[in-house]
Amino acid sequence: MHFKHRLPVLVDDLVHVIIESDDHWWPRDFQRLALISSAWLTPVRKRLYATPSLRSFRACKLFARTLSENTTLLSYLRGLDLRPIADGRRLLDAEEMQSLRFILALKGLQAIAFGGDLAVSAERFIHVMVDTHAITTLHIDGYSSSDGHALSTVHRLPSLEWDDVVAFRFPHLRQLTLSNLALTIHPPTLERPSVMTRLTLSNVDIVDGFLPDLCSAAWDSLRVLKVVGKSAVDMDDHIISMLEACPGLEELHYAATDMSTQPSIFDEEAPTCPNLQILSVSGFDVNPQTLDAIARACPKLAELAILGRIIRIAPDEWTLYVQSAKLPCLRRLVTPAGTNLPPFTFWSPDQRGALQHACQSRGIQLGSGTVEIHSYALC
Repeated sequence: MHFKHRLPVLVDDLVHVIIESDDHWWPRDFQRLALISSAWLTPVRKRLYATPSLRSFRACKLFARTLSENTTLLSYLRGLDLRPIADGRRLLDAEEMQSLRFILALKGLQAIAFGGDLAVSAERFIHVMVDTHAITTLHIDGYSSSDGHALSTVHRLPSLEWDDVVAFRFPHLRQLTLSNLALTIHPPTLERPSVMTRLTLSNVDIVDGFLPDLCSAAWDSLRVLKVVGKSAVDMDDHIISMLEACPGLEELHYAATDMSTQPSIFDEEAPTCPNLQILSVSGFDVNPQTLDAIARACPKLAELAILGRIIRIAPDEWTLYVQSAKLPCLRRLVTPAGTNLPPFTFWSPDQRGALQHACQSRGIQLGSGTVEIHSYALC
């Protein structure tokens, strides 16, 4: 008797599970998967069109044409990553301009990022958007490649002017990220709607205005503040004012990349941060007195990270600090791998071991290098 061996059949219900099991699909992967069978088409479209990334005006034109010809794809859109750069040899044609207007008129988007040429006077494109009320995440990134392959017709620096008009466009904005641009902040003349909980600034030059005015209506709702800048001299006053204005702040990440001997914001008139649970500072001149000031200003800290190569705290001083329990809620401590005496000297295994033992006796996880974010209940 001969038996015919049937090929294994993939159950259609598993298609969605397979696609969602990996966050690193390439667009060409989706193209191949969509051609397997009709059962794969809808799950692939949901992932492919959830947050499309458009890096040229030609891509914008093709994307707008696709949506115009197949309106069912609109239901899959959740966000857009728009970073087109114009060809330096020509201006945009009428069809490309029309496609950009079509994209900026899309409704129901929850997240949007502007980059490339759209980060130059970015408020212009915000004003063109038709429906911004559903947007909860906004990212404006002025980074441009230095390889010279993509030269834009626009030679102005990336910038953003934040005023009442822009603020009122985003009444439900919860996360705002600004990167690599010049920022002008106009003081509010009206009470702005805001439920912002996270504010991130990376390599942002505040050319005019005061940072608390950027989120004046969100002082009570803001929970996370992340700032990375070249010079602490330019940002310290803004950070201190944010700490004073936002009593509910739970996370502060503050890094300076110029590696100067600028003391941290806790070394002079330390701000009071009663609810701060996670603090990460990097690139500042830190000494044992800085740690004491942090303990007085942030009594509920659950995670503390002091990073950089200008740390003047010896390993035995770290050990004494942990043993003192000046931060009774501390659950994670991140330190550098050495001390700047000067010069910078790496710790020996015995010195690291003594600190490790002190942390274990208090139930504190000891780490080094990059900080991982954790959530803690208030102490």
